[in-house]
Amino acid sequence: MAMVITGSLIRKARRDKGMSQVQLAEEICTQATISSIESRNTCTSVDILFKICKRLDLKITDVAKNSRYGDKVFSYIEDDMRNHLYADANKHIGQIDSKKLESRYLKGKYHCYQGFIELYINDDINEAIYNFNLQLTQYSADEFTFYQAWSNLGIGLAYQKLGKLKRAESFIDASAKILSKVKKAGKHDMIVIVDLYVDIIAAYSELEKYDRALVLIHEILKQLTEDDLIYKVDILAELESKCLYAQGEVIAATMKQFAAMFIAELRGNTELSEKILKRNQSHIVQMVKKELKKNEGNPTYVQ
Repeated sequence: MAMVITGSLIRKARRDKGMSQVQLAEEICTQATISSIESRNTCTSVDILFKICKRLDLKITDVAKNSRYGDKVFSYIEDDMRNHLYADANKHIGQIDSKKLESRYLKGKYHCYQGFIELYINDDINEAIYNFNLQLTQYSADEFTFYQAWSNLGIGLAYQKLGKLKRAESFIDASAKILSKVKKAGKHDMIVIVDLYVDIIAAYSELEKYDRALVLIHEILKQLTEDDLIYKVDILAELESKCLYAQGEVIAATMKQFAAMFIAELRGNTELSEKILKRNQSHIVQMVKKELKKNEGNPTYVQ
């Protein structure tokens, strides 16, 4: 719902190239997302739309309508938020006059975004909680929405900053429950949902609620496997390894670390793969020394 587009143009460009929806979606989003874009004329992420248009040799301006005030800027803000680029989001949100927003839904999104900016840019926790609560109590369009889940997580993170960990836990729990309902309803793109789940899992890990984090990790990995996606599987594997290390499962945790590294390389996430390799270099050296010591005094054959 972030951007209003002309789905028929994307369908025509795809068919002109002889591509199926599955082929167009590969490593970008799900086939269901392509179907929704073509039939419902909406896209929840400017990043996804950009990649689709690039693959089809189209420009976003060819297909985007942006008929409502704020739609285009909101699409940029949401991508900034999902990538934790809060300073960039702050610059973009300054272009929005909240009084001109036409619907409760858009006003709710605005206050959700503003809450994170207050939390991470202005370091004003009270103002952050105020904005998140406005989204939840005054501007929530439906009973269970993605932005309700996001705002609940925001309040949880705010209380975590205050050291009120029980309150933080309760709001993070609420976020996870709402997001589960949003996922089951199938009205929001899976890529965007995974981004929020990663943040929820990281928050649980910070609170040392490793069992809850692991349940969510396994649930999302199962869904991604079913959708034939590897989106953020490397990050999820690394989070799983951290939880396993904390629970004393050293061997399983180490295996997950290396799985995360290999998947990160596959996804082109060199920052994560190099970080994991550097972290485990001394461990690898010790393993090699141990194996060499076993063969001490014996000839070593190189084939």
